[in-house]
Amino acid sequence: MALNWNYLTATTREIFIKKLQDNIYDSSAGLKIMLMDHSTKLEGGRKIVEPLLYAKNTSRGRYAGYDTFNMEPVDNITASEYTWGNYYATIAISGDDEDQNMGEAQVLSLIGQRTQEAETTLKDLIADDFYSGTNSKGIIGLNTAIGTGTYGGIAVADFAGWVSGVDTGTHTETNMLDSTNASYIHKLFRKAFRSCLHLGEQPNLILTTPLIWDIYEQSVQAVARYGKSVTKRQEMIADAGFMALDWRGIPVVADEKCPAGYMFVLNTKYLTLRIHPNKNFKFTGFQKPINQDARAGQVLFKSQLCVNNRRMHYKFSGLPTS
Repeated sequence: MALNWNYLTATTREIFIKKLQDNIYDSSAGLKIMLMDHSTKLEGGRKIVEPLLYAKNTSRGRYAGYDTFNMEPVDNITASEYTWGNYYATIAISGDDEDQNMGEAQVLSLIGQRTQEAETTLKDLIADDFYSGTNSKGIIGLNTAIGTGTYGGIAVADFAGWVSGVDTGTHTETNMLDSTNASYIHKLFRKAFRSCLHLGEQPNLILTTPLIWDIYEQSVQAVARYGKSVTKRQEMIADAGFMALDWRGIPVVADEKCPAGYMFVLNTKYLTLRIHPNKNFKFTGFQKPINQDARAGQVLFKSQLCVNNRRMHYKFSGLPTS
C-alpha cells in the first residue's frame, strides 16, 4: 500500500527541513553570524521600514537665568525602505521514482536525497546574495549595502551621511605583508576602524575571503590564537566551524562566499537580517499536479538584509584575488 503523503509531508517538515535550515546558515560565516547574533523575525508589511536619524536636533543650546528655549520642532527622522527577498527550492518526486522506492524507509531516503538537492540549491543562492545580491526579488547584499550609491530608497544626494567608507585601491599581497607600506594589512584595518568610529561605537566583525584571512594570519603568525580564545563571540564563531582570528578584539573571519578581493568591516549593531516567520524555510507540502505523474512541494524563505546607519561600516574591494 502506498504511503500516506500527508504523513510524508509532516515527516519532511519535522526531519529534513530543520536540517536543511541549519545547513543553509552554516554555508556562510557571515550568514551564520547574522543568524546567531543579529537576526530578527518580522511579521507582515509590504516593505520593511527602518527609521533613521539624518540630522542633529537644532532646538538646543546653552542658557542662563530667564533665557527662553528654542521650541521649534525639528524634522530630523526619515526611514530607509526595503522590499522582502523571496527564495524557493522545489522538492519533486516522479511517479516512476515513487514506484521504484516502495516502502517507508526507501521513500524517506528518496525524500532526504531530494531535500539535500534543495538545500544545495538554496545554500548557494542565499549565501551568494548575502554578499553580492542585487536582484530586487532577493536579498540586497553587503556589497550594495556597504557603499556610496542609492540604497534603501535613499540617495546620497538627499542625505550626504548615507555612505560607508570605501577603499577601491589596489593592495598586493606583498605590500599587505610589508609593515613599511601604506597597504600593510594592519594599516588598512586601522584606516577602516577610524572611519567607523561614531557615537562611541566601533566595528565588531570583519568578514573576508580565505586568501585575505591567510594574509592576515601570516602577519600575526607568531602570536596567532585560534579556537576558544579572545572573546566569547570568537569562540562561538570557531564552534560553528569557521576560521577566526582577532584584531583589537574584533573577530576576523574567513568566508568562502565573500567575493574575491573584498573585505567588510562591520558593526552588526547597525545591520539586521530580517526574516519573515511564516516563510523561514517553510515547506508547502507535497501537491500532485493534474497533468503529471509526480508530486512536488517548495521550501520557501523570505528575508532581507537591512542597514540603518551606513557610516558604521567599511569595505575594501581591491585586495588580492589569487
